[in-house]
Amino acid sequence: MIQGLLGRNWDEVKLVLESIGKPYAFQITSPHGKMKAWGSCRVVRVREIDGRVEVVLAYEKFSPSQP
Repeated sequence: MIQGLLGRNWDEVKLVLESIGKPYAFQITSPHGKMKAWGSCRVVRVREIDGRVEVVLAYEKFSPSQP
């Protein structure tokens, strides 16, 4: 069930985790260099350790930052 969360929108996944009562933690990745992240967050990694779910998120879109 947990692996079925990959690629899904974070807003949806958060509701699923809260509805099943699983404790969770999340981290949002950011691009290296002069890139600006924007858009919705998507699940790019998920794992369950000791009954807790750890989720890594990434923004859908990136664009170069303006100087």
